[in-house]
Amino acid sequence: MPAIEKLVASVDGDMDLLDHSEFVVAESEGGAILGCGRLRPYPEFCEMASLAVDRSRRTGGVGRAIVTRLLELYSGDIYVICEDHVVGFFSRFGFQTTIVDMMPNGLRPKWQYFQSLVSSLNVMRLDRSRVA
Repeated sequence: MPAIEKLVASVDGDMDLLDHSEFVVAESEGGAILGCGRLRPYPEFCEMASLAVDRSRRTGGVGRAIVTRLLELYSGDIYVICEDHVVGFFSRFGFQTTIVDMMPNGLRPKWQYFQSLVSSLNVMRLDRSRVA
């Protein structure tokens, strides 16, 4: 967990209630953690959170592999709260931006906290009920 915590902190990611059992990690052959992400469970959905990739490994497919694996682990609706510069990344997996009023109540406190720290924040949803 210390390596995951350090990586998530390096991108100012969600550090709230980190639980190792929620994480998927990408490791180098030597065992160094290259990236991580988690599915945080809520009663009716999951949130993809704490996604972070070591700066030296970005644009090399690590983040894509982590998201792909996380999507394999849960078949229901998944939400992500993200900044503008990663909307395109999540869109490639089928996530769509949604209006803030449509956000589940469980995500609202997190959105309000991070909204106060960044200029623009998005709520995205992967609606699994529409996937054939």
